[in-house]
Amino acid sequence: MRTTKIYLATICIGLFASSPLVGQSRTTIELLPQLSWNGELGSRWSWSLNTSLESGLSEKAEGRAAVGEFSPHTYNFQGGLACQLTNDVNLSGGYQFGWRDLDEDERDIEHRSLQQLSWARRWGKYRARLRARAEQRFFRSENWAVRHRWRLRPSLDFPLQGERLDPRETYLNAQAEWLANIFEESPLYYRETRLYAGLGWQINEHYKLENGLEWRNRRSDAEGNRRHRFLYRITFTFR
Repeated sequence: MRTTKIYLATICIGLFASSPLVGQSRTTIELLPQLSWNGELGSRWSWSLNTSLESGLSEKAEGRAAVGEFSPHTYNFQGGLACQLTNDVNLSGGYQFGWRDLDEDERDIEHRSLQQLSWARRWGKYRARLRARAEQRFFRSENWAVRHRWRLRPSLDFPLQGERLDPRETYLNAQAEWLANIFEESPLYYRETRLYAGLGWQINEHYKLENGLEWRNRRSDAEGNRRHRFLYRITFTFR
């Protein structure tokens, strides 16, 4: 148990200290509840539905006092199909609808298509995963012109009791992700980094609950000002 506490403390320190907050232009604290449904379509195929709502709780702009306000700004609904190509490799595709009012001047609508290749393997109690995703994003405010974004996310999870995750047991989940609008100007300069550390509970064979902290960071302009977002994520999954 002591090892677990040290592990959690290390993740949290890395999550919040990976980049200093001094001199950065904008920092927000947000809430992100999510619902996820998963099911099987035979031995190799599966389907998934996901919905989420991002809401601001507090905002601190450089040189100004922090402002606390509950403000929903992004709603997403996503559906997809996946095919298990091998024991380790999964190929999937999907569609996502988004309603956004985050940094835009006015409320916006997004349609998104996505293709994803996932790899996963176990070593004892530890499961390592790697996800590569390509997205084509269409915004109403841009007359539905396409934006291409690539995403890469490694992750590691493991149960806190025993070698396998059984009902009524808990687990840890750590993720890192990099996102870039790959065909736009200076895609690596404006890339976004996300770090996440979460604690989950396998309620039974069909239900799972996970909560954790996520840090999102990107440059917002050519001067190097940054946009920081700290999100409390809570996800309920059932199949």
